[in-house]
Amino acid sequence: MGTDELKAAVLREAAAEANALVEAATAKASQVVEDQKRHLEEQAEKRAAEHRAVRDRDIVNRTAALKIELRNALLKRKQELLGDLYHEIDQKVRGDDALYRSYLAHAVEQLGQSVPISVDCTARDESLVRELLNRRPELAGVHIDTTLPDSSAGLIAHFAEGDLDLTLSAAIEALRESTVVEAARMLFGDER
Repeated sequence: MGTDELKAAVLREAAAEANALVEAATAKASQVVEDQKRHLEEQAEKRAAEHRAVRDRDIVNRTAALKIELRNALLKRKQELLGDLYHEIDQKVRGDDALYRSYLAHAVEQLGQSVPISVDCTARDESLVRELLNRRPELAGVHIDTTLPDSSAGLIAHFAEGDLDLTLSAAIEALRESTVVEAARMLFGDER
């Protein structure tokens, strides 16, 4: 074998080795590219899932906050309606002379058999209260003070043991206390 032939054989062998190395490097590079592509796709999918989860959590939180805000607004409005109802009762009794007279008569009845030391009322109600007290002989001599302000309605009876508040505002408050559970159940539902 001559040098040219030997040289050609070495070159063929070197070319074959170089082609094998290039093919191996290309396969390795292709594998690295595929691995990187798969890794990047996984990362992108993971980030997209995290973003969706954050967005979904935000939507749930905002929805819950809006529901709470709406519920609070409804509760506030219902409470206002309930307050307006008791205020309307107060205004109706004050605005209707016959009804107010009946209220004062009922207040005097609330004294029962006890004789107060004195009774406070408004100057406007003094003659009516006197008339109602005089209907009961045991109450005819009770002293009447016109110390309640004109904005008040009703009377306050003073006994040695203490005072008995028979004003309209006290009666409305007692009505509120006795009906608040049922009214709340009707307006707000039975939330146990």
